[in-house]
Amino acid sequence: MSRCWRTSRATAALAVGILLALPAAADAADDRMSRVLGEALFERAWVPAPSSTKANDGLGPLFNARACVSCHVGLVRAPTRVGADGVVTGETLVLRLSDAAGRPDPAYGTQIQTAAVPGFAPDGLVRRTREGFAPHALARGPLAATTRTGGRIAPALRGLGRLEAVPDALLAAAADPDDADGDGISGRFVGRFGHKAQARDLAEMTAIAFATDLGMSTTRRPAPEGDCPDPACRAAPHGGDAQTPEIADEIVALVAAYLAAVPPPPAPEPDPVGAALFAQAGCAACHVPALPTPDGPVRAYTNLLVHDLGPGLDGGATEPGIAPTEWRTAPLWGLSRALADGAGLLHDGRAATVAEAIAAHGGEAARARAAFDGLAAEDRERLLAFVERL
Repeated sequence: MSRCWRTSRATAALAVGILLALPAAADAADDRMSRVLGEALFERAWVPAPSSTKANDGLGPLFNARACVSCHVGLVRAPTRVGADGVVTGETLVLRLSDAAGRPDPAYGTQIQTAAVPGFAPDGLVRRTREGFAPHALARGPLAATTRTGGRIAPALRGLGRLEAVPDALLAAAADPDDADGDGISGRFVGRFGHKAQARDLAEMTAIAFATDLGMSTTRRPAPEGDCPDPACRAAPHGGDAQTPEIADEIVALVAAYLAAVPPPPAPEPDPVGAALFAQAGCAACHVPALPTPDGPVRAYTNLLVHDLGPGLDGGATEPGIAPTEWRTAPLWGLSRALADGAGLLHDGRAATVAEAIAAHGGEAARARAAFDGLAAEDRERLLAFVERL
């Protein structure tokens, strides 16, 4: 991360101290101070309740990480670490749970929590298998018969403020849920962040992460036990109460402000021929090169709409109102960094190359995949090189 976007540990600690000692300071601070405080909160490790500082506690009882930065290392898409036994050892991939309608597992909730506060056992572990990722060594018996699982890699977090600036009206107008134009593409506007577009703005995305990854409540996600339906979790000590969530709205706003200010990945050198082939194959129908905002175009290569990509990209678990085969169009900016880091592509990293990712696309993307396959060999290579530099 560049120097201007990373405070030192001492600065981060001081910023948090100011926030905790003077809760109103954030309201009066300028945008710069809000970003500094937000970054400090993004990097801080939260602790279980009860602690000596009320605004500092509430982690868990079950969780996947103690800090936001643990999952989003460097704010980029990071590789999934797997041990010799196939068990996932890092925090950059989680295993989501739901039935086909997006309802959580009755015993384990929406996600396998791999860590716990003292006195509690984690849900279990996540293991890589030939088919993808699966739960391992579960603490409370098997999943429900209707529960489906799906690995999710923590997404890159650069340029999100630019995506948030795209007007809702523009995205709603671009949606074509009934495929009225007959082009085989019927995108829906649901939200703009998350693999399944489950968050409409950065504040909601931040609140979801606090609840599902850290087990901490907000006014948007008030359950104090986070993602743990077990009665023991509900009865555990929490950092808030029925009137006061563990994470105040001001903290959510500061983290969101920090993320909104992080600039997009650097843009590659223009390649008009590659761009023309990208459009000719139909890739640009969903991976729209640029979306307008009041502050100029955002060149993220996405339309932020949800599309059905067919059974080859059935992600197992899903969100309410979103089919297991539906996905928000992933922004392609920063893809070159993900490839260089070996982070893998698609929602769970199953594709090692752009060509593998294209081959997995079906459903509304079937025509584009067929058009790509039908290109002359040299044109396919030029198109792949264009995407790999994004």
